[in-house]
Amino acid sequence: MSGPHSAAPLEQSEGPPSGTRLRVTVLGSGGPTTSRHRASAGYVVWVDDDACLLIDAGGGTFERLGELGVSPAGLGAVALTHLHIDHSGGLAPVVFAAWMEGRTTPLTVIGPVSGHGQPGCHRFCDLLFGVHGAWSYLHTFDGFEIHPIETAGSPDAIAEPLWTHRSGLTLRAAGVEHGMMPTVAYRVDLDGRSITFSGDLHGIQDSIIELAARTDVLIFDQALPRREIEHGDLHSPPGDTAQVAAQAGVGTLVLSHLMPPIEPEIDTVVATIAATFTGRIVVAHDLLTIHSDGATTTP
Repeated sequence: MSGPHSAAPLEQSEGPPSGTRLRVTVLGSGGPTTSRHRASAGYVVWVDDDACLLIDAGGGTFERLGELGVSPAGLGAVALTHLHIDHSGGLAPVVFAAWMEGRTTPLTVIGPVSGHGQPGCHRFCDLLFGVHGAWSYLHTFDGFEIHPIETAGSPDAIAEPLWTHRSGLTLRAAGVEHGMMPTVAYRVDLDGRSITFSGDLHGIQDSIIELAARTDVLIFDQALPRREIEHGDLHSPPGDTAQVAAQAGVGTLVLSHLMPPIEPEIDTVVATIAATFTGRIVVAHDLLTIHSDGATTTP
């Protein structure tokens, strides 16, 4: 089951709301397991009609870009919350298509620093696209270049933009805990509007509450319904999700990264969250667009 949930019904808009330039389309609302309807994690951020930023690039998100008619050649940057396969495994097709479709400037790829034996963004890109990497042949193409940026998501990083788009949109980051995998959450701001992406995380963490403070839209990892199932310690249960959204003063909470165990319980999950968080709650599905005022549209 998918669609908008809130204390008051939220009607779907016929088009972009007036006065809002910032919106996000869900490319992949699923996780690392196969699904008939959900690709792995990925989101494209729009300013007006410009698809300017890709947040995560899990398997299937490349196909979703094609369905939207978005060329990777025009992306300003790709920002990876972490390097689990379901968030980064679709990066290579995006990079290759960007070159094939005429990109002549370096593609910026943003991601976490290394830690706990895991590579950081620099090493990850080098393993894939470096001169000795898996796809080193790309260096024979004129104009091919990757520009990696690493972030530890320290408290200072929350205040300082990592990257700025020509539209004036800024990207900031905060470190979050997700087992042994270095992980960051991201926030984009433009003209007083904002959208925050939690990445994968567990529990109630001060860093995500600070980063998401008074954000218009928070897209949150709600992979699993409760902690006592396998991998439950890596993802926040619904009660913690509600606390984060309430303490941050979020306008619209979007539940995403949904895995099979949560699907039959989604109404119960929404009700649990709504008991604490009184803003809009939207259950993500692939190709759903959420505007910064909370309105939703589908193709």
